[in-house]
Amino acid sequence: MRLVPLLALVIALPVLAADKAPAAPATGTKIEIKVTENGFEPKEIKVKKGQPVTLSFLRTTDRTCIKAIDIPAEKVKGFELPLNKAVEVTITPAKAGVEKFHCTAMAMGDGKIVVSD
Repeated sequence: MRLVPLLALVIALPVLAADKAPAAPATGTKIEIKVTENGFEPKEIKVKKGQPVTLSFLRTTDRTCIKAIDIPAEKVKGFELPLNKAVEVTITPAKAGVEKFHCTAMAMGDGKIVVSD
């Protein structure tokens, strides 16, 4: 008779384990962009319309005006880029074309997000 509860536990174990499984990863893409003395690296990234993309910025120098950025088409303004600390912003471009991003201070840097259908 001891075998029946043990057998029931063995059968139920996969179901119990499924409840503890980690959540599925979020959909979307992550793109790393460095801010160096040369500006944004890479200067141009390619994404798909309607798909979320996380932009991870890492400013590696203090010898640039790019200390905060704007992405006007995505209504991102004054997004701070602390020195030597990666920060992320997630956007979902709504239409195909080219979206620009640049430093908040002087609109410099000339980064491009090329959005395709």
